[in-house]
Amino acid sequence: MNPKRRIYSLPYNGTNPAWFLQEVEKRKQNIDHVYCELPYKEMLSHVRFAFDGQNEENVDSAKANLNRANYVRNCLEFLRISYGRVRRICPVNAMYYRFNNFTETQDFVVNIAKLVQQYRIDGLILSDYRVATLVHALLPELEIHTSCNGYQWNLRQMEIWREKCGATVFNPPREILRVPTKLKEMHKAGYKLKCLINEGCLMGCANSFIHNLSISMKCYAGIHSCVQNGIADIFRANWILPRWQKHYDEYVDIYKIAGRNSNGDYPFRCMDAYLTENDSMPLTDLMFSGTIGFTSHVLPQEILQQITLDKVPDKLLTCECKECARCNLCTKILSDIVPKKYWETFNFKINVVHE
Repeated sequence: MNPKRRIYSLPYNGTNPAWFLQEVEKRKQNIDHVYCELPYKEMLSHVRFAFDGQNEENVDSAKANLNRANYVRNCLEFLRISYGRVRRICPVNAMYYRFNNFTETQDFVVNIAKLVQQYRIDGLILSDYRVATLVHALLPELEIHTSCNGYQWNLRQMEIWREKCGATVFNPPREILRVPTKLKEMHKAGYKLKCLINEGCLMGCANSFIHNLSISMKCYAGIHSCVQNGIADIFRANWILPRWQKHYDEYVDIYKIAGRNSNGDYPFRCMDAYLTENDSMPLTDLMFSGTIGFTSHVLPQEILQQITLDKVPDKLLTCECKECARCNLCTKILSDIVPKKYWETFNFKINVVHE
């Protein structure tokens, strides 16, 4: 595929709505849609945690609540001014929404449907199957995308979502990015795939499901919940590097860029790096959260700048991290960059105190 013809899903990150829309229109030929928080009485996504500070020190503070309100206000304004100029797909994609009874479920979905019509939204990104079936029943013409938080791992799950929820675009779990045979199988079966390409969740993370579930239950799920097991984890992420896109073009229809809680022009810098297949940027400048987020907290800037995209071995395209103990390639590369005094920081430990 001609790199200039690749299509992306771009996050609205709460910055100046008019400026953001202006930048979107410069790149419109490569954007399928912008996904944006749906203005609701509370924030429906994990972005709400972005204002609480590390270890929740700002929870319910006046500053945090004001920043949240400003973010939602800007989302509302972006949805207003962008109508008819770019497609808008809104995430209601926590893995699970807690309802005490079916009436609460119905009321929630009815309110969501009213907002979709009020803001003339083009579609929704959904994870909770109960919500998805009811939304589709109320708005059968609405475009439905699954979220990676929905964890559709097999064709039967996808078929049920297509039949019962009207899903037309599927975002497989993050881990499947590193299992290309599964992506090929899904695409061959006729499913339109949207894949998250710049988020650094750890391949094989033993806590991935619980991490996402804790977020949906409004429990803080910070860095401490990530499973770090050595410096090689800096590279062992579920991402697609810019230079790897050519290997995915045949079965990925839309490349999704993460970053609704990013700063400033990050969504556009990221998209431009993928469009130009930049291979020289530091990983921390392009990738978002997960392994690289942890790395950015523990290594000084002068070291981070040396961990560039070209250092990531292409073997990770197909190895699925099955041979790490024998291969050791990622460790060898990173041990030449990361000083030894930092290595132990990347080993997850439980400290037991005997009284």
